[in-house]
Amino acid sequence: MNFLKRTISVIGMVIILIMTVSCNKEEVSKLEEKITLNKDIMQVELYEQRIPTDYKIIDFHQKALQFDNLVFNMQEEGGYLPLIWKDHTYNSFGLPAYVGDGRMHQDGAQEAVTNIAAVLSATLNGMDKSSSPDGFGDYVSQLDAFFSEEEGIILNNPAGSSETTSMWYLLYPAILYSHVSYLYDENIELRENVLQNISSWYRAYEVMYNDGNPNFEYTGFNFKMNKPYKNDIWIEPDSAVGIGLLMYYGYELTGDEKYVTASINTMKYIEGYFGSPLYEALMYFGPYLASKLNALHGTDFNITDMLDDTLGSTAIPRGGWGSIVGNWGGYDMNGLLGSTTDGGGYAFAMNTFAAAGAIVPVAQYDARYARSIGAWMLQLSSNSRYFFATETDGKNQSCTYVEACKDIDPRIKEAIPYEGIRKESQGRTPWFGGDPTVYDWAETDFSLYSGAHIGILASLIETTDVEGILRVDLQATQFYNEHDYPTFLLYNPYDGKKQVAYKVKSTANVDLYNSLTNKVVASNVNGEVKVDINPDDAVVLVEIPAGAKVDHKGKGYFVHDKFISRDVMATNIGGLKRNATVSGKFTLDVNIAANYDAEIDQVMVEIEKESFTFSGKEKVSLNTKDFSPGTKKVLVTVRTTDGQTDQTSIRLNFE
Repeated sequence: MNFLKRTISVIGMVIILIMTVSCNKEEVSKLEEKITLNKDIMQVELYEQRIPTDYKIIDFHQKALQFDNLVFNMQEEGGYLPLIWKDHTYNSFGLPAYVGDGRMHQDGAQEAVTNIAAVLSATLNGMDKSSSPDGFGDYVSQLDAFFSEEEGIILNNPAGSSETTSMWYLLYPAILYSHVSYLYDENIELRENVLQNISSWYRAYEVMYNDGNPNFEYTGFNFKMNKPYKNDIWIEPDSAVGIGLLMYYGYELTGDEKYVTASINTMKYIEGYFGSPLYEALMYFGPYLASKLNALHGTDFNITDMLDDTLGSTAIPRGGWGSIVGNWGGYDMNGLLGSTTDGGGYAFAMNTFAAAGAIVPVAQYDARYARSIGAWMLQLSSNSRYFFATETDGKNQSCTYVEACKDIDPRIKEAIPYEGIRKESQGRTPWFGGDPTVYDWAETDFSLYSGAHIGILASLIETTDVEGILRVDLQATQFYNEHDYPTFLLYNPYDGKKQVAYKVKSTANVDLYNSLTNKVVASNVNGEVKVDINPDDAVVLVEIPAGAKVDHKGKGYFVHDKFISRDVMATNIGGLKRNATVSGKFTLDVNIAANYDAEIDQVMVEIEKESFTFSGKEKVSLNTKDFSPGTKKVLVTVRTTDGQTDQTSIRLNFE
């Protein structure tokens, strides 16, 4: 058998290469593998079915409108209404974190993760929050209350400070604030605040980067003293992602190269971190930032590892945090974000909506992950409806048993989600509620800070003419986009090929360009176009101007100097199931696919602390007798002659 077959077959513009390291052990169980450009996300591959058992997509856009109409209305009457108050102390508005929150009407106590997110959510769904029909003013400008003139940063509370505020409560509000400023770029004051905040965080980055000896394992950063601190209870190493994202925003807004350098350095720290650095929500942005840096700045961050660290359940600072897998009492929970271990599992609405907005754009910069992201989003989009009281059995809801809910306005149950879903509580599986009624934070578990993020999910998804195939907008939640060509992901969860009626968003005629294969799949079209999608596969379609020339520069593809895709390859191990048992001499099938004319330079196999290097022309043979028995991670790294690298791994049981 040949050990390297150069250009075995061409599918579209996908060049298939196979490094055959044999398959001659009969006792090794095998899978029918297809050579593909797709890269898997480990947690997504654990789903037992591609379509949720009780699949249903509710109208999240309508939910976002309901939330906005209910929450931003001072004239509402009814149980717990109105939910907004005028903050005269800080010349702003206040929203409570929960319905029945004791901090209601306490000027300065409102949280940015609620207020700023609510403005962003509404704006992403077409609502202008710079004016209000009830005369309550410009909600966008009122967000200035969260900027501290004294410290030069965005705070989570107008009355707060950085002295006792944890990293994510400083960085996440700053990310939200920056995004709102980008959408309302005519608001000069907000933009100045954003740039000052980024400048302040750059100084904080310099302290923690420490001349090339970075350490972001802190609880917070005291800007008055210009130094980080620990509270001896927890650390938040994924703050490096939040800082890196703000630095990249600074680069996009000013063009200053020091910011992109800082962004790259923070991501190098994250890539080198042992285990998952996920604490709360900042790591959600890591795969996106890394993929954008890879595409536009020549870095080579391992996106697979970052996605696995984000959606897996291996978080170091907050054990068990990641993405849920499984069915709880007849309710599919696949794809929801939270803790996989707390009480058997605890999914949170805010984390789920925020993660969707942060991770989906990865597929624009690295389409190899479109299939896995599409499969994840299909589950998340269907299962997120369970956060709403109107979508689940009342016997499993906290509001059914809380005295304070007797007089609650029914519109609250329609528009505001529960904070979270526990796998088990009060003898019920699952339990829809949250922490407020458990810890006496509020009288109900209906969460405005969670509901303030509904519009993020709503802006991403829309249904198509084929049930189970969503059209996911890869541009909707990005702070800054490299091009203005509409770009959508469509994933087919079925075992057979499906044809979807794709509705062109552009008003002018376009060519539909698949950024995974770097090939035009439909020319000079408008209106509705039939698009074929292979089984358990995805396409990423970019609507480029009809007849436009696609220029290949370096490793990127550009239309009118706007980046649309890049050269990529994908390495997968074929012929072996995960955790298969191998004994004695055995070999691997290393399948390598590329969307450009690639040549293999080197294949490296690493097991435990030993590495084996092969040229691509020799048989890669391993012997379990050279290792101690037990489960081993086999890591394969492929390098091409043009310097591209890709990795894949599999766990095998060595006898």
